[in-house]
Amino acid sequence: MNNLLAFGIDILRFGLMLGVLIFVHELGHFFVAKRLGVPVLEFGFGFPPRIWRFWKDHGWIEIQSRRIFIPREFKLPDNLLGGSLVRYKTKPDGARQVLTEIRVVAPESDDAPFASPVQDMDRGTEYTVNAIPLGGFVRLLGEEDPNIPGGFGKAKPAVRVAILLAGVTMNFILAFLVFALTAVALPPYVEVQTTRLASVSEDSPAALAGLRAGDIIVTVNGQNVRDDFPTMSQLLRDNAGKSVALTIQRGAQTLDAISLVPRANPPPGQGPVGIALNVWVGLRVNGVEPGSVAANAGVRAGDVLVFIVDPKGRPLRDQNELLEYTRAHPGWKIEWYLSRNSKLLDPVTAQIPETLDAKSASLGLNLQLSLLDAPRAGIDQMVQIAVAIPKMLTQMVRGSAPPNSVVGVIGIYQATNEVARLGGELAVIRLLGALSLSLAIFNLFPFPPLDGGQLLYVILEWLRGGKRIDPQKQGMVNLIGAAVLVSFMIIVSFFDVQRLLSGQPILPP
Repeated sequence: MNNLLAFGIDILRFGLMLGVLIFVHELGHFFVAKRLGVPVLEFGFGFPPRIWRFWKDHGWIEIQSRRIFIPREFKLPDNLLGGSLVRYKTKPDGARQVLTEIRVVAPESDDAPFASPVQDMDRGTEYTVNAIPLGGFVRLLGEEDPNIPGGFGKAKPAVRVAILLAGVTMNFILAFLVFALTAVALPPYVEVQTTRLASVSEDSPAALAGLRAGDIIVTVNGQNVRDDFPTMSQLLRDNAGKSVALTIQRGAQTLDAISLVPRANPPPGQGPVGIALNVWVGLRVNGVEPGSVAANAGVRAGDVLVFIVDPKGRPLRDQNELLEYTRAHPGWKIEWYLSRNSKLLDPVTAQIPETLDAKSASLGLNLQLSLLDAPRAGIDQMVQIAVAIPKMLTQMVRGSAPPNSVVGVIGIYQATNEVARLGGELAVIRLLGALSLSLAIFNLFPFPPLDGGQLLYVILEWLRGGKRIDPQKQGMVNLIGAAVLVSFMIIVSFFDVQRLLSGQPILPP
């Protein structure tokens, strides 16, 4: 029963997160289209098939330069379009005219001389609930046909660009808000990656070369990588299948160079050489009080602090735990490990004062962001992720990307549940920010039918002096692009399912 309940919570959490991501994106398209006068035919919660139309806005129709109000429940003819010839009736309602009857007239009919053309029209937006609860969609008038008056396809390029960019803009805004607010709500945790071996897999290149837990990798092919995991990891992946020379520190002794061959296709979870490394979780120092214990120990703002509070090496959880610890241990000498610019420094020793007040109990450290710091923290986090994406794409092209670099919907489901177990719901919200930013950047790729691909059509139209691309050709390119995307996601999902069923984690240990 408990397992069933936990599964239900996992599904609900994942559905809400994915729904928010897509819903926010579509909400951007909706608002900007409405604001710029492009009719929105439908705003759907979830994806079809439709379950329920719970609301419909009133619309309007312009005939003989008069804008006529269309009641919410008035049924317009399906063949009514901009430019159609119509016969109609209205009734007054205060200062406006309300449509009571309308029919489309064929140009060759006897009624044609008495009919009037429709100059512009908005049928009103239908708000619907659909069967697949994974986000939503916006259906605009004239999306596929540039000949429909007042529709998206016939709008000016600037209008189409604004509508297309609105979705990714909303995802950027969501990511910023999430990162800014969680930066204040969560302690500023930062991973401090070492190159000290935590374990060595049996029969791996590292084990066969004689490496042991506790060894520190100092150089790879003569390049210094001590406590510089990204460089070390990249060098090992780049040299897969080739012999590399490692310099190892074991205790106080530096060993002679050891040669091994990183694997191009290692067993799951082992990496190219079969090692697991020590990773500490530290706290980013937001500020240091001049003349304080921390300042005298050499701590600077921006450093990452790993504070050893017991023999097992448990780091600080937050600012409050620092205060509790210092008050409980007046006069004690403590050892700190600091990381600066992604490099682990030598340990420093500081002494807790014998007498502490509310101010000195922090030892001069500020480990929590304020609301004033939130915008900067949000932007910093967005920049870090945005800069990492091109690097990851380069690694994918070269075939040296880390495991689980690309995941589909099922992989996101697994990652969401792992994040929830490790960091709680606030960590899941932070993951939402990362996914929202990734979705925004991905949607800007100039690939049909993504928003970036549609923007490319508008740019090509501008370069061609306003000459549009043939709608049939554009539709065919969109169809091929959609087929490629779906095929790619099916392949990714296959590996996602394989990993999920095998019980392998998606997050690194």
